[in-house]
Amino acid sequence: MALQNCSIWNMQTFLGNTYHIPDYQREYSWEADELGDFWDDLEITRQDSDQAPHFFGQIVVHHDEKAKYIIDGQQRTITSVIFLRALQLFYEDIYLATQNPDADERRTDITSMYIGRYTSKGNKLHLNLNAMDSDYFRDNIQLGRPNPKTKEKKRSHERMRKAYVFFYEKIEAALSDYSPNEIDDRIELLDSYFETFSNRFEVLYMEATRLEEAFVIFETLNARGKDLETADLLKNYIFSQSKDITLAQKKWNSMVGILDKVDPTKYIRHFWNSRHDFTRDKTLYRTISKEIATPKSSRDLLNDLESCAPYYHAMAFPEDDIIFQNDKLINSLKSLRTLKARSFYPVILAMKQADITFEDKDIAIVASTIETYMLRNFTICGKVANQSERFFAATAKDIYDGKLDTVSDICACIKGQMVSDEEFINSFTVWTAAKSQKEIVRYILSKIHCFIDKNLEINLDSSEVHIEHIMPVNPQNWDIDSDIHEEYLWRLGNLMLLSGPLNISISNGPFDSKKESYRLSKIEPNNLVAKCDTWDKEQIIARQKLLADYAVKIWEK
Repeated sequence: MALQNCSIWNMQTFLGNTYHIPDYQREYSWEADELGDFWDDLEITRQDSDQAPHFFGQIVVHHDEKAKYIIDGQQRTITSVIFLRALQLFYEDIYLATQNPDADERRTDITSMYIGRYTSKGNKLHLNLNAMDSDYFRDNIQLGRPNPKTKEKKRSHERMRKAYVFFYEKIEAALSDYSPNEIDDRIELLDSYFETFSNRFEVLYMEATRLEEAFVIFETLNARGKDLETADLLKNYIFSQSKDITLAQKKWNSMVGILDKVDPTKYIRHFWNSRHDFTRDKTLYRTISKEIATPKSSRDLLNDLESCAPYYHAMAFPEDDIIFQNDKLINSLKSLRTLKARSFYPVILAMKQADITFEDKDIAIVASTIETYMLRNFTICGKVANQSERFFAATAKDIYDGKLDTVSDICACIKGQMVSDEEFINSFTVWTAAKSQKEIVRYILSKIHCFIDKNLEINLDSSEVHIEHIMPVNPQNWDIDSDIHEEYLWRLGNLMLLSGPLNISISNGPFDSKKESYRLSKIEPNNLVAKCDTWDKEQIIARQKLLADYAVKIWEK
């Protein structure tokens, strides 16, 4: 790896060089929380009697034959210059009012060591921002002072203005302990901030001569995702490969806008897995950066990401769907969301990208098969969920590559991975819901009720149809062993859907008083419970076996 420099530098050494922020980097984003942390760290370090250094984070730089470009650490770097500029202006005000030579020397030091100079004849500034922010930063921070009361229209400019006001007010508050006539004391306080930041704030500085290696370093350092999401990292890399940053940014912003509340990293990974070998989050950047190495491949990827985003959003939020026009497909997507299933997304994305045209009715058949697979294998039989990720990714790639080119072939592939009927029935007869699975209970029972009565449409609104525990949550009116109550309370055989008024009226009453409400219920097989003389574990087991017989027909392999 062409890592030519890796050192611990204090801020005086680091900021003494000249850097550029690439156009593909994100805009300035620090707000009150980050600025507050910066100031708190500065105060703690300044007041530390041991004079211990403060680690300010890492800086990753790409140094080509033209200049040094900050790949990681631009937020800290920009904030540092804003802070130093605010500090400098206090020295300047003191000098202009008193002609104090110490204040003059320090304000000059900050210009020469940290800010640099800019004239019509040349740019010698130490930090040069991207095209969107460079003019504002230069004119209002490095060479001027922003108006503390005039809000900027551009978000990044407004954040810079607020950062300047934040530091200016903090320094002003610290100086308020001294009167304007106590010049030496005021300068000494300013010096303590300047010396602390310059000499005791330290960064891990890493410099690479090749851009792709700088990004690999960046990825590794940000593996925990605290500083930057993988999607942001990918965006920066893709932009760096593009010849048209403006168009690339437009495509990316369009994709993010379409996704809305969807995590872009998850989308990009599912999209990638819909047409390539399986990759996980932690290897996503490295995998994509190996493939996307030209302006054309970058442009093609952005185009495809933008075009597939509406389908992904429709899968994630089927209740808002305006993309798919098939009711059966939308209902299956809603069911899959209830089952908390997302690993299948690459399959649907692959069908939308395949050379063969799959219509919504085709996708609906596949989605229904996936629904059955997820319910049987994972909800009921408790298979390890991450098994489905690799399986669906491989299936998606086969669809994209044309190896699975019919609906029947895709469904057969999925059915081939389903658990046997015997395993499904055995697991179903003892399945116990968790308290967090109420929506899944509603889903299973409503499917059974609709299977029994094809004309019956179950209202799943939790405010109108409740989950009724036949053996109640509070068994004070029941003569039942506490161990049996604990074990069987959330067994599916002990649960039913019941209209809100009926459920509330019977609540925790004894079984005999509940039976009449069950008899009045229009939902099958609720009224069968009313025929029982007692309700104990034997009845719960028997009822769940009956439900299992229905289930194997509904979620048929």
